[in-house]
Amino acid sequence: MLESKPTIVPELLRERFALAYKHNRVLLFHAPCGSGKTVVARELLKRYNTCFLSVADEDFSPDAMEECCEVLAVDDLHLMEDSGDKETLCELIRTERERHFVLLTRGAIPGWLMPFQFAGVMESFGLEDLLLDKAAAKALAEAYGVSLTGTELSAMLSDTKGYPVALAILLRLLSEQGSYSEAALNVGRQQLFLYFDEMVYRRFEVPLKQLLIEVAPFETFDAELARLLSGDSRAGELVARLQESTSMMEPGAPEQLTLRPIFRSFLLWKLGQELNADEQKALFSRAGLYYELRDEMKRALDCYARVGDHRRISELLVKNAEMHVGVGQYLEMEQYYFAMPREEILRSPTLMAGMSMLCSLFMDFDRSEHWYQELQNFAAGRKKSEPEYTDARGRLAYLDIALPQRGSKGLIEIIASVFQVMGDKQLKLPAFSVTSTLPSLMNGGKDFCEWSKKDDILYATMRKPVEGILGRDGVGLADCAICESYFEKGEEYQPKLLTLLSRLSDIQRYGSPDIEFAAVGLLSRAQMAQGQAQMAFASVENLRGRFVETGETRFLSNMDALLCRIRMRQGDAVFLDRWMKEKAPKDDLRIWALHRYLYLTKAMVQIANGACINALMILARLLPYTEKCNRIMDQIYIHILSAVCHFRMGNQQWRKELSLVLDLTCEYGFICPVAEYGAAILPLLTACDWKKDGTHLKKLIAATRIQAVNYPLFLKPEVKLAEPLTAAEQQVLKLLCHNMSNQEICDILGIKLATAKTHVSRILQKLGVNRRSEAKEAAEKLELI
Repeated sequence: MLESKPTIVPELLRERFALAYKHNRVLLFHAPCGSGKTVVARELLKRYNTCFLSVADEDFSPDAMEECCEVLAVDDLHLMEDSGDKETLCELIRTERERHFVLLTRGAIPGWLMPFQFAGVMESFGLEDLLLDKAAAKALAEAYGVSLTGTELSAMLSDTKGYPVALAILLRLLSEQGSYSEAALNVGRQQLFLYFDEMVYRRFEVPLKQLLIEVAPFETFDAELARLLSGDSRAGELVARLQESTSMMEPGAPEQLTLRPIFRSFLLWKLGQELNADEQKALFSRAGLYYELRDEMKRALDCYARVGDHRRISELLVKNAEMHVGVGQYLEMEQYYFAMPREEILRSPTLMAGMSMLCSLFMDFDRSEHWYQELQNFAAGRKKSEPEYTDARGRLAYLDIALPQRGSKGLIEIIASVFQVMGDKQLKLPAFSVTSTLPSLMNGGKDFCEWSKKDDILYATMRKPVEGILGRDGVGLADCAICESYFEKGEEYQPKLLTLLSRLSDIQRYGSPDIEFAAVGLLSRAQMAQGQAQMAFASVENLRGRFVETGETRFLSNMDALLCRIRMRQGDAVFLDRWMKEKAPKDDLRIWALHRYLYLTKAMVQIANGACINALMILARLLPYTEKCNRIMDQIYIHILSAVCHFRMGNQQWRKELSLVLDLTCEYGFICPVAEYGAAILPLLTACDWKKDGTHLKKLIAATRIQAVNYPLFLKPEVKLAEPLTAAEQQVLKLLCHNMSNQEICDILGIKLATAKTHVSRILQKLGVNRRSEAKEAAEKLELI
């Protein structure tokens, strides 16, 4: 046990406790062992006449309190199993209205106390309330006689997450051994684990101990995984008991459990002690099977890789490559595909086709064509009567249609030829992803702008071959495609939309979710064009809810991006900020082609936040892919957003970018791709000197004005620097956003206090905020940090 030291209570917790004590008669602390709830409760109750009881005492009785006490404090509430004791305590709370009750438990909030919470009688405090902040950690260090720099204190808080017992152990070590270091951290971690071993782990029954170390390697788990790992039919009951009697789990969905990181680290340490290498291999093999049965391929591969089961890895990669692009998790499994021996890939038409597609989606077109050629060589070396030949020819036909770099030119002839061969039962194609999970057909898996030039003819002649090749993905496709073509050209699309909506039930029943999302995506765009953004949001949100229920999670990221674009028109800065933090792609340097809709959305949010330079960097990375793959619609969007950025930066490059947009839209007769940018693009259209087709320009301006009226604040920056920050101010801003005081800023930068204050004042002025706390939010929106 740790030696006694002055109890440090975070100031925020003191204030919250005082407020809760004033308005509630019952205060419940529920937090894991080592969180300091008991010592903190005693410290907070020092000023009151308190009777302390513990359920762990042999003579415990809830009503064994003195008449004169103001507060009854009951510790170890998680050990209370006697129903009579529970009823007695509840009765005391109901009848002793002049007294307060402070209850402490390692478990979750007990269900039998919930009525008091619902009635507004009880306030609860969890682990997050007990974690030490910077001020409290500094006070604790002083109590141990340890002097720390601001940097050391920040590092220690980061390493321990403010967990009280972890900080106390480290500070005791530092009081004996000196400065904070990696070595001290490792010794402290070892002592913390020994503390958990003695105070927590050994007190569990054997089946619960076994369960804990078996689920520890997995970030999340449920009762089914626990049952498969342990082979214990009572695993579900044990998991429930774990939730009720401990606070070792992160708050979240009850069916998907997550161990708190500090306890998971301890349990992984115990696992290394209690399971030998073969037992650990068996554990990961069982987990791999669990994930495989649930089609969670990446997790299954990670498990099989841990045990070196190369046969299962190969089989799973082949299985994944059999899926179409919209389902196959190529990005997640990249490391496994590229690690496969070349000889193994060359034996499998499925893997060669998968490698060709994977390389293409990473924009490595030379390697993509290399694997296409290897597949051709494989087919050429087989007799036509062999199954391997038919398989290889089917995959070559699939790549001819689906490879991004092939574009859509010549695709009509390829589809007609493939349809003929399929009719003769000479060929079988793998499944396609027509949309690649995007809310569009014209700009989905392929760019079909070229087809839009003769959409009515193609609708009449190509509908049957396309639907025949695509199967379920063909149901409703032609109706959706021609409606979208009319919509993009600003023609009378409503009759086509009504026809499409009348087929929505067939699409849901007999078709694929890809086409349903494309149809609803088109519907939402039409609703936005009519000024009904809220209705558009509801259309997408309703579909998203159904896809969550049916497990179609592959669509969710693009659905969220579409919802973000709708909220952008409504000026919902909070929604945009949350999307950027939680759902926007993080790696802007290595572009994944299937995420281009997300990247374009991110660039739009950056423009709305005034970060045009950052938006231009994303757009510059996307442009080569769209040019190589002849993606006309994406090129239009990229040049529009680039033009807006340059215009706002005062750079005449906007004229060249806009001219490229106008040339393309004029060639294809598109109106909507420009008009939907409304107020953001209107000033450019009215100021440009493009004279190639005055009629087309007038149509664009007229349609754009309508959208500018509907959404006048679309892409308008809300936060703007009054003037650029100096290099010194940028340094101070970074420290300011890490909650550094003026004195701490002085210590780090080696400047005078008056200079630091001047810098801070100027930064707040330039950011247009009044408080230091507002500076970080403004800096994040402007992407200055």
